[in-house]
Amino acid sequence: MLVRLLSIIVALLAYHVWNLKHALQAQLVPKQLPPLFSAGAKCELIRERAEEADNQFKFCEDGLVLAPGIAIFSCDPNRHEWDAATGPMLEPGRRGSLWALHYTSTATEKPYPLELSNFPPDADFRPLGIEVAPGSPAGTPSRLLVINRKRRNPTIEVFRIQLESNVVKLTHEITLSDPSFVAPNAIVSISPNAFFLSHDHYFTDRIPWPLGSILTWLETFLSLPFGRVDLVSFEALPGTGVRNVRTVAPFIACANGIALSADGSTVAIASTSRAEVLFYSKNETVIKYTSSVQVPFSVDNLAFAGDQLLAAGHPYIPEYMAMVDRKSDRAPSYVTAITPRSVDNKESWLARIAAGANVTTIFTSDGSFLTSSSGAFADLEMKTMFVVALYGSGVAKCNRV
Repeated sequence: MLVRLLSIIVALLAYHVWNLKHALQAQLVPKQLPPLFSAGAKCELIRERAEEADNQFKFCEDGLVLAPGIAIFSCDPNRHEWDAATGPMLEPGRRGSLWALHYTSTATEKPYPLELSNFPPDADFRPLGIEVAPGSPAGTPSRLLVINRKRRNPTIEVFRIQLESNVVKLTHEITLSDPSFVAPNAIVSISPNAFFLSHDHYFTDRIPWPLGSILTWLETFLSLPFGRVDLVSFEALPGTGVRNVRTVAPFIACANGIALSADGSTVAIASTSRAEVLFYSKNETVIKYTSSVQVPFSVDNLAFAGDQLLAAGHPYIPEYMAMVDRKSDRAPSYVTAITPRSVDNKESWLARIAAGANVTTIFTSDGSFLTSSSGAFADLEMKTMFVVALYGSGVAKCNRV
């Protein structure tokens, strides 16, 4: 009986590993990447200061275009001490920050940290994914939604956005908290008061040691489908907060980046440990899986840029983990553009991507120029693309034709 049980377990494990053959190859086989970078265009590294020791504009996990010529970045220079996604989870000193950058296609100003008005100065702040929620028809200003993957219960911080004399100002409105916020990673808004929220893990290191560390490791390296995407509705008035949370996309291995197509037909979700992007049809607040596309790396964040879906991530996990453990000072970067093969714009993006996809490499680096890419996004009006780097010193700004 025991022998039979062990045989079944071995067979199931073998089948599981066979299903992961693409993910294993994408993440564990080293790639020949160019020194510095290859992007088919001019790129420059944007930093706060030239001296690395004084540079605080670094370790930026996510970013977005607030308006043409203005970008916002989510950064945490203490990520080596506090990384809730991969560890470690020590006691960090200085908290994370949000930054703004003003630019044109040919010039770039110095990035500056954003003051968080009305946000408690002693509050734990570990920003990860960020998103702009549109203003309401009643005239409510746009909001910036920020995942705060802090030491205790993760939250979503809601800030009101103002542009005064072309300077970005943020005023804290409310902290959204809910028991379901276990491992939030990325966020995409679908209305002024609702958003989709990805959770990369079910188990976290917040579970008492050693169980938490063991279960998190198993979930990650066995690529178990315990991640998910939730629909969250909320109010930002005093005394309100989260109204409802409902899981809309369960059973995703390490659900990470999430993006909504411009026509609203498609929700794209990154499955990091499977090295693939999943596509879901969207009908108001209901989403349904339709297809997927494999990419040659451990995919992190996603962002639509017109007809393209930009996907960035980590092409060689051993080198990435060595850098996380401070055994190396670089890890490679990789960005692709996923586009439908069909150019018939009379059809939805969902219908066209389901009929076939092209995956084109648009940025690579061996880590000597930009290390550990975690996201890419584009300002179409300024013909500019940014690549953010989870453990990188600054962000890359590239021209787009």
